[in-house]
Amino acid sequence: MYRKYNKFLFSLFLIPLTVIGADGAIFYTPSEYNALYNEKVALQLELKTLNRQCQNEKAELESRINELQSEIYGLKKEIEQLKNTSASQKKTLEAKIEELQNMVNILKQKSSETEKNLIESNRLLQKKCEDNMNEAQKRWDDERSKLLKEIADLKSLYEKRIQTLKNEINNLNEELSDMKKLTAQQKTELSRMESQASELEKQLEDEIKKGDIRLKKFHNRLVINLDDKISFDSGQADLKREILGSLKKIREILSQYPEYDIVVEGHTDNIPIKTKKFKDNWQLSSERALAVLEYLLQDKNLNPVRFSAAGYGEYRPLVSNDTRENRALNRRVDIVVIPAAGK
Repeated sequence: MYRKYNKFLFSLFLIPLTVIGADGAIFYTPSEYNALYNEKVALQLELKTLNRQCQNEKAELESRINELQSEIYGLKKEIEQLKNTSASQKKTLEAKIEELQNMVNILKQKSSETEKNLIESNRLLQKKCEDNMNEAQKRWDDERSKLLKEIADLKSLYEKRIQTLKNEINNLNEELSDMKKLTAQQKTELSRMESQASELEKQLEDEIKKGDIRLKKFHNRLVINLDDKISFDSGQADLKREILGSLKKIREILSQYPEYDIVVEGHTDNIPIKTKKFKDNWQLSSERALAVLEYLLQDKNLNPVRFSAAGYGEYRPLVSNDTRENRALNRRVDIVVIPAAGK
């Protein structure tokens, strides 16, 4: 039966590559269908691998959390033992103090110089014991607080990492779903966009190495990210001289793809701004996007109909605004290149 099926498939391969029906619909040949099916299987395998990696990392993180919780339990037991030991020592010291006090009382009756020395020695001994106990208790309390904080920080870090992995898996699922819908023409256009991205990487190699410009390639668009530290002064929307050379390279390459749509997006961090020129981050991000757009359109080979600008303020961050470095990443202008396949 298997041989008959192979002969049947071989005979199908002799049919022309693409068949157009009477109603104009396109039907794929077995070889085209197999290619699409194999691509789907490969993507599904990659997705399963990512899911398995995520589960493995999650299991490791949970194991580490359990180990840390066991350490906390051990520390609690050790602190409890120290408290019991301290209580026992305290009773012993109290008995010793009482004994010394009785001796003091006896010596007081004699009013000797030795009496005074014993009283002072007793006082100093009692104070030293109390100081040692207080110091030991403080040291253990500080160590316990430090360990609890480290455990909380690790748990928070692991939870963020797990959420990041989940988001990456969701994004891959979405891309997989979108790729299943691509036509042959759309794949050709996406291939052209890959060529454009490679050319941009070559032209902007120095800026990319410095971290001033970042390229992000998605299956349906290309994002050119401009770092604000070389683009604008703080709180300003006038382009700095340092970015003009890079923008010139970008617009020269964009002119080679006149059918693509270009969206210039302005973004800020979450630190509020209010100046004489800009009332809030919305206005600042919009003005910065317009500044980049105006410079690009100085090239008359670019069709303004294909261009647009948008200001998103602080509401589309790349990362959380919880550190100075993350806020710097969120202050940016993105030039988004969208081919017909990406619409």
